[in-house]
Amino acid sequence: MRAVAAMLVVLHHSISMWLDWIVKQPLARHWTNGAAGVDIFFVISGFVMTISLPGLAGKPNKAGVFLWRRFTRIVPLYWVALTLTIAQTKLNPTAALHSLLTPWRVAASYLFIPANNGRGEMFPVVTVGWTLNYEVFFYFLFAAALALNVSPLAFLTPVLTAVALVGMMRPATWPDFTALASPMVIEFLFGVILAHLATRRKLPGAAWAAVLLVTGFLTLMLMPEYPASLRFLTWGLPAAAVVVGAAAIEGQIGGRLPKWLLAAGDASYALYLTHIFVLSHLGNALQKLHFTGMPALAMAIVLGVGISFPVGLLVHRYVEKPLMTAFKKRRQGAREASGAPAAFPITAGVGSESL
Repeated sequence: MRAVAAMLVVLHHSISMWLDWIVKQPLARHWTNGAAGVDIFFVISGFVMTISLPGLAGKPNKAGVFLWRRFTRIVPLYWVALTLTIAQTKLNPTAALHSLLTPWRVAASYLFIPANNGRGEMFPVVTVGWTLNYEVFFYFLFAAALALNVSPLAFLTPVLTAVALVGMMRPATWPDFTALASPMVIEFLFGVILAHLATRRKLPGAAWAAVLLVTGFLTLMLMPEYPASLRFLTWGLPAAAVVVGAAAIEGQIGGRLPKWLLAAGDASYALYLTHIFVLSHLGNALQKLHFTGMPALAMAIVLGVGISFPVGLLVHRYVEKPLMTAFKKRRQGAREASGAPAAFPITAGVGSESL
């Protein structure tokens, strides 16, 4: 499902690149449903965080261990991508759009704080990082539940509901960081709820799971997003249906999935961060070659997806995984030096490679 979600995002941004660089048309006039890959990721994130909780059982400072694991999974590669984006923008501004660099926007991007990009949009320097702002916000709330030693479901249900309600009423004049109050955070809660159902073996049977999977996916591909304040319903609920359907039939089809598809899922985070680099250079090249119209769209999609996936796999293998290993060893070394038991085993299965 992570591979599918990543493919949808790459497809969406390939179309966006064609519109931005080639035909100079607004995105709203065209198919935007590939962006729903983000909603699938948000539901998966809530699901994985919750279903991985047994890996923290019996550990002191569970909140700290959880946040460290999330830091090593998310932050190093993002900071690498962010630093490269800043360098690219300085050296070759034509290779990127929406590249306003101010000291605060740069600092806020590193700190996962929403900041205005000068166009009224809350995009960090790495534009796809807007989703990570919400991910990190969710991680801190999840860690708060662990620190308070209460059920994440019991804690997050009222908190995320309140955050979503504030987001629906948030005026544009509020400070930029309050953009974290968005109804989209409910999608993380959907994942938490699904994980509780899964651990209690209350998922639907195979037939209903297939119906949910297919119906949810078709809805995501056909249902318009707007209004944005209701995206957690128009796209969030179908995304939850897709995830619960996939989880329910995993036992029947999981062993038959091709290895390349699983590898693409493991590399989904690297793909998510790197495809923007690929598409910016591809858009620049297509523009210089004077491709126009539908042939340019076909090339944007075929080359955008065809190049982005191998690049993501290579970055996952040769950059992301070594970074994760280095931080894991650093944590284990610190624990051993203090005489405490090691507290950073990578959780097996979905938890070790999740977005």
